[in-house]
Amino acid sequence: MHQYKPAIDGVELWSRRVLLALYQAARGLSLLSSSLGVEREQLQLRPPRQQCNRLLIILWRAILVSIYWHMIPEIFNTVKSTQTYAALIVLLQSSSVSLFAVGSFIMQVRAESRFTAVLNHYISLYGRICVLTGAEHLFTLKFPILYALKLILTLCGFLYELPQLLPLRYILHMDVGHVIGGLIAIYLWLGTIFLLDACFLGFFVSGVLYEHMGSHIAIMLQQMRSVDMDGQEQSSDDESEPLSHYRRMCLLCDRADELDACGVIYSELYRVTLSFRDIFQWQILFYIYYNLIVLLIMLYEYIVNYLEGTQGEMVPVVMTCIKMANIVLLIMCADYMIKKSEMPQLLPLDIVCTDIDQRWDKSVESFLNQLRAQQLEVKVVGILQLDNRFIPTILSAIVTYLFILIQFAFTGGFEVAEEIARLNITS
Repeated sequence: MHQYKPAIDGVELWSRRVLLALYQAARGLSLLSSSLGVEREQLQLRPPRQQCNRLLIILWRAILVSIYWHMIPEIFNTVKSTQTYAALIVLLQSSSVSLFAVGSFIMQVRAESRFTAVLNHYISLYGRICVLTGAEHLFTLKFPILYALKLILTLCGFLYELPQLLPLRYILHMDVGHVIGGLIAIYLWLGTIFLLDACFLGFFVSGVLYEHMGSHIAIMLQQMRSVDMDGQEQSSDDESEPLSHYRRMCLLCDRADELDACGVIYSELYRVTLSFRDIFQWQILFYIYYNLIVLLIMLYEYIVNYLEGTQGEMVPVVMTCIKMANIVLLIMCADYMIKKSEMPQLLPLDIVCTDIDQRWDKSVESFLNQLRAQQLEVKVVGILQLDNRFIPTILSAIVTYLFILIQFAFTGGFEVAEEIARLNITS
């Protein structure tokens, strides 16, 4: 197999710039310590070779984790008073988000070597799929557009956390200690947000690879018609000479070998997708949980202010829509990947049967059996099945939860509960 050397056009250039910028951002946020290099004309990530560099990286990340542990809990503990049951629930939820954030960062640091291996596998599969399909590039215009949309949602959502990480009063009062602490918290939280966006990016890249493989098999099946039909049965529109028996035999063997190669790539793509899911499953769960909790807290505060007659701002409503869009976009991306992985099962591969040789039929049978055995699904920690059917479930859970939380908010606080308990005792 020859080395893949793609021609670069405008779309490919933008896609490469996006991926290179993401790699540099991961390096800058201390999420990756591997260097990007070329070995034997193949692009791959390489771990630091010198032992002293590894020790420095471990020491730096230990410092980051310790700072992270002390500063991140201050971000979400917006409710300091627990006078009502609803406030207590919100406080527990914000504390759980803090624990998730710290755990997510630590787990990513521990899994960096596995993540580097997965990235190298993706790079290798990209080149092999380009060679097999004859495509100059796989990332079409929708890749930079969709990621730009996701980046806009991420930056807009970050506007909610930024005032809590670095309050404006510290800057106005020139409180150097708190300003430095806020900048460190912003740096660490940017790493967490970047890591959550990597979940979306991994699903999207897998879906793109699956889509190109499915399209290639569909084209290959279309070309198989000339092999399957007899020379006398070719359409009158085809002015080419009828294929000889020998030529049909050669084409049949070539297509069977190509389908076997597709089966090998599908198997590797299935394994690397599962590896990516296993590495990031807690981050995916945190992604959904974090956006859902922030969404619920903002909606709860807005509705309570509205019911109490206080004029509420529209900013919480806009931020709620942004957080919901983040969840929906991740779920839709996972569903996109699953549907593209099922593309060959929708093609009439088993209908193309030739009377020349049974090799194509055997390859098709083996390929379809492999796809049935390697049915892709995104099940997070064995609980959540990420597909489009999960979106209505989230919406119904939000409405139900808000009704319960608002009911808690207007039933009084702990003092009222104690007063009722004393009245029951005296009566």
